[in-house]
Amino acid sequence: MTPEGQVLQAVLQWLTAERILAFRMNTGAAKIDGRFMRFGTPGMADIVAYPTSCAVPAVVWVECKAARGKQSELQKSFQKLVEAAGHAYLIVRSVDDVALWLKQNGAVR
Repeated sequence: MTPEGQVLQAVLQWLTAERILAFRMNTGAAKIDGRFMRFGTPGMADIVAYPTSCAVPAVVWVECKAARGKQSELQKSFQKLVEAAGHAYLIVRSVDDVALWLKQNGAVR
């Protein structure tokens, strides 16, 4: 597993343990039953979470990065799109980053 994949798995596990509804988001394409299908939106964040007791937007998009990972231009564009819709967008490098943000915004103790 890549370092970014490790961050992603740890964040998903922590969100589950905190009973915060969250989903892994994927983008790409596949051939299914002879048909070519695309899914997701290019640049979409890795996780979408719905903390129910958050004092800020109820939709939080989480982009997981390794220690030196950087956002692509498509990811920056996606960030602008969701923030314009009133959603929160986080770039995290560890579970601690997510936990701190959610604690500061009233979603966890």
